[in-house]
Amino acid sequence: MASVLETAIARARSGQLTMQAVLWTFAASTLYVPSGADPGETFTDFQPVLFPKDDHSMMAVFTSPREAERVSHLAPFVVAMSGSQLLLQSPATQGLVVNPGSNLGFDIEPAGIAKFRTELA
Repeated sequence: MASVLETAIARARSGQLTMQAVLWTFAASTLYVPSGADPGETFTDFQPVLFPKDDHSMMAVFTSPREAERVSHLAPFVVAMSGSQLLLQSPATQGLVVNPGSNLGFDIEPAGIAKFRTELA
C-alpha cells in the first residue's frame, strides 16, 4: 500500500497536484533515512547515503522502510524523522533525492530546500 507521500508524488506526476503540495506533504510525512553506521542517540555516527550531483551531494531519503531497503547493502541502519525536521536540519550545500531509483521519487536541490525552509519558519 502506498504512503500518503507516495500517492501525492504519483498525483503530481499525473498533473493532479502541484509540486508545492507534494513538498508540504513531504514536510508532514515520516521519512526514512538510511545510515551506514548506527547513528546512536545523539546522531554522532550518522552516515547517510550520498550521491554526487554537479557541485553538491544529494542525501538519499525514502518514503517507507520498504523503499529504504534498496540501499540496505550500503546502509543497514534506518532513521525515521519528519520531513520538516529533515528539511530544517539538512546542510545548506546538500540536496535530497527521494526514493532514488523509483518512479515515485524526486530531487530537491539545495536552493529548493533553502527556499522551502523560509515557508516552514
